[in-house]
This record gives sequence, C-alpha cells and structure tokens, in this order.
Amino acid sequence: MYKLCKTEQSTQRQRQLEHGLLRLMLVKRYEEISISDLCERMNIPRKSFYRYFSSKDGALFALLDHTMLDFYESGFHTADAETALDELELFFVFWYRQKELLDALQRSGLSGILVERATELAAKERLMPKRIKSWSTDRRDLALSFALCGLMSMILHWHRQGYPVSPEEMTAVAAAMLTRPLIEL
Repeated sequence: MYKLCKTEQSTQRQRQLEHGLLRLMLVKRYEEISISDLCERMNIPRKSFYRYFSSKDGALFALLDHTMLDFYESGFHTADAETALDELELFFVFWYRQKELLDALQRSGLSGILVERATELAAKERLMPKRIKSWSTDRRDLALSFALCGLMSMILHWHRQGYPVSPEEMTAVAAAMLTRPLIEL
C-alpha cells in the first residue's frame, strides 16, 4: 500500500504527497480525486507517486497512519502523561488540532476508515498506554480495541458537532465512561 522510506528526504517527500492529498480532499470528495490530480497539484510525474504508494488508497492509509504515529510521538506515554487522565487529555487535544483531516474524511464519508486504521495500527505497533502493556496479549488487544473504537467514535461525534466543548470537558466525559459501569451513566 505504501512504502517505508529509508531516507529523511524520501520520508519528507512522502509526507508532502500525503498532505497534498489532504489539501485536495478539502475541496473534492476522495472518490473524485485521481492520482493524476494529485501529481498535477504536487507538480510531479506519476512515476514519482508510485515510488511511495501503490495506489491512492495507499496514500490515504499512509496519511492516517502517519497522523496517528505523530500523535504517539507527540508526547503520549511520556513523563507529560503520567496518569490515564493525562493520556486522555493529550488524545483529545491532539485530535482537536486535526480538524482539517477530520473535515476531509467527513466530506468524503471516510470517517470510519480512521477508526479502523487507528485500531489496526495500535494493535500492530503495540501503541498503547504503559499500564496495559503487561496484560496478556488477548486481554490487551480486546481492551485496546474497545477503548480505541469508543474514543475515536467520540472524536468523530465531537468533530461533527463542531467541537461544542473543550478537550478538557471531553476528557472528563471519557474518563467517566471508562471508569464507571455504563449502566450508571
């Protein structure tokens, strides 16, 4: 789908193409965008596109995966996030700042792909809070899928509503949902 780059220069070029796709998705629906459109926008030959991606879907998946890896590398699981509440707040602040990506996905009806890619990448790369890394693989994978699907769905709903509350308020709502039996909510 997309290639793992070996040099900083090729990584930067791949990310530029991903962001070119995002820019196009802000003005056109994904299904209306062709690889030629993207190459024309980026002023590159088609063969250059195929150095990095096998298809337009590959570019979209790379954009989503790299965005999620940016989140992970942005401080999630570091000394800045010493508690689960801190981790949740970092999560909501990060996704609040990803409005353009969420707008583009919603415009094309692709929001569900974000949830799917998030859970797949988290499981594959073992991107999870440090507190559950010691759990058994089955238990950890189930807990991760449950929590991440719910949290990503909250992000998408929050975005569709126009961010009516702050990231801190979303953190409080998520914390309540994750710490109390659902029947009590």
